[in-house]
Amino acid sequence: MVETESGETFLLPKSHLVGPQTRRWRVLSPSQLNLVSIRFYVASLYALFSKQGLSLKNQFPEIPYNTGLEKNFQGAKIEETVVIQFLLEYLKNFPGKQTEVPTYVRFALMELTNPKTSINSLTKKLGISRKQLERKFQEVVGLNPSEYRSVHRVLSLVRNPEHYQTNNPDLRLTDIAQNFEYADQSHFNHDFKRNSGTIPKDWFAEFEKMSHFYKQTNEEK
Repeated sequence: MVETESGETFLLPKSHLVGPQTRRWRVLSPSQLNLVSIRFYVASLYALFSKQGLSLKNQFPEIPYNTGLEKNFQGAKIEETVVIQFLLEYLKNFPGKQTEVPTYVRFALMELTNPKTSINSLTKKLGISRKQLERKFQEVVGLNPSEYRSVHRVLSLVRNPEHYQTNNPDLRLTDIAQNFEYADQSHFNHDFKRNSGTIPKDWFAEFEKMSHFYKQTNEEK
């Protein structure tokens, strides 16, 4: 079961996609869960299976269930190579066809990882109108360019271990705000809370509270 930030609850299909999200949510379960997930790059569902991002926005659509994975989970030990093989076969047989992501959308995705990039300057580089960019970008990605830039900036913040007081007690939040091109501390607080549900001061107080998805290994540094 999923609970959204507004208090809405609903059951998730046993096998499902998680579309691009602009709302916060959490999984509720009275018992232990065994989960397998495939994390796609931005626009991959569009490129691999022609799944339009806008139709998936804030959705959890059901997809065909892989019984082979469930059988593997019933064993005492799960072999990673076996799980990977099942997932690869699953993706090969997933319904849909490949679709080329337009070059200007790929360029926009790269440019918007830089918090200095403004939407107006980006459209001038591309030689198209803002409306044209937003329409195609949302179709492919599921978020508009401003939403994508905001989410990417916050994710870049929380994934860096050096932004947490337990790892870097001398770092000030005002320094982080300046380094990531926020206009001021108020802008930083507002944008961060909109995406995470809490203010930066509370979030960065203790790194160990973070999900392991955001912890970098030595190989990733």
